[in-house]
Amino acid sequence: MKHLHINFFFALVVTLIFVACKDDNVTYAEELKAEQELIDDFISRQNILLVTEMPATVPWPDKVFYHNKKTGLYYRLTNRGDFYTKDSVLPGDIINTRYDQYTLDVKSDTISYHSTVNLTYPLKFRYMDYSQACKAWHEAVGYMKYNNAEAQLIIPSKIGFSTFSRPATPIAYDIKIRIQKY
Repeated sequence: MKHLHINFFFALVVTLIFVACKDDNVTYAEELKAEQELIDDFISRQNILLVTEMPATVPWPDKVFYHNKKTGLYYRLTNRGDFYTKDSVLPGDIINTRYDQYTLDVKSDTISYHSTVNLTYPLKFRYMDYSQACKAWHEAVGYMKYNNAEAQLIIPSKIGFSTFSRPATPIAYDIKIRIQKY
């Protein structure tokens, strides 16, 4: 019995030494660099064209994304929504979202996949209340403007949900909004 305890203790010490020697000293700057490389690779694999001004035609041409270099958001409007009502989103409005969320990984582009499309209650947040959704979603809703608008987003971790901040992980969304006025 004494040998069993000694062997267990020895195995535990060896395991801890190997775990302690693992190189996890990746800096945040290195994470951000790897994240940008993943975004660039995704854009290349998907044949996405980046523009610095939003296209005037709706729906936007296929594979054309507006890149806001100041914030980092990549945005593509796929459906303008109910623009003819001229009743656009205002701060304080409740935004109901339906979305597909996916990673930008090489293997299948949907390794991590989450969808609210079939949920009874979609995700809701108050527009311009940054405690309720990530900065990128608020920016995107400001571009979408109208009820039933749809867009595609590529969101770097700095402006995304905190869940994806460490390690820095970019996330893509296909999103549709409904605006609830107050």
